[in-house]
Amino acid sequence: MQSNTCTSCGAPIEVKNRFSRVIVCPYCGTHHRVSVEGLDPSGKFPKLAEFPSIFSVGSRGTILGKPFTALGRMRYSYGGGHFDEWFLEYDDSTAWFAEDEGTYTLFTELIEAMEIPEDIHSLKAGANIMIGDRRVMIKEKGEAVIEGGEGELYHYIEPGTKVYYIDGIWEGKKTSIEYTDEEIELFIGRVLLKRDIVVES
Repeated sequence: MQSNTCTSCGAPIEVKNRFSRVIVCPYCGTHHRVSVEGLDPSGKFPKLAEFPSIFSVGSRGTILGKPFTALGRMRYSYGGGHFDEWFLEYDDSTAWFAEDEGTYTLFTELIEAMEIPEDIHSLKAGANIMIGDRRVMIKEKGEAVIEGGEGELYHYIEPGTKVYYIDGIWEGKKTSIEYTDEEIELFIGRVLLKRDIVVES
């Protein structure tokens, strides 16, 4: 556990997970990049508005019978509302939990730093897209804007940034592709039922 103080308000901050790359001060909303040297401020942003959620930062319990701790979340807004992506410590590793209007998806595999296909913007639902050596069938495609984050995060995207997303299927597995003009990430996981999730605290 890495102890620091907020570079903006001086409040104590503890980085609990060694994979966390960003931590948001719970007192003033300053986003800090995490490095071995300490905390590097990235900017001060408003705290996220409170919306009902299955988790809060620090929530513990089990998913599919395996222990988790909710470390932090990023919120995305789109034309139909908003969705949250939670960064979890899960079964002695890391995972991402997407929560969108009562639907839940657990992503346990993340593939980063791939080349963005040239035709990605022109593809429609029902088409196939090659991401590395994976052929993903597109189910839904859209765009969202980062509203902000809280807690500890695996990656940092500045609030206000537009993000494109593709929901699809690869070899029967739920797949989510998120990309900006500079980078692309592929998440692989599975859809959950409410009974698969037990929140204990």
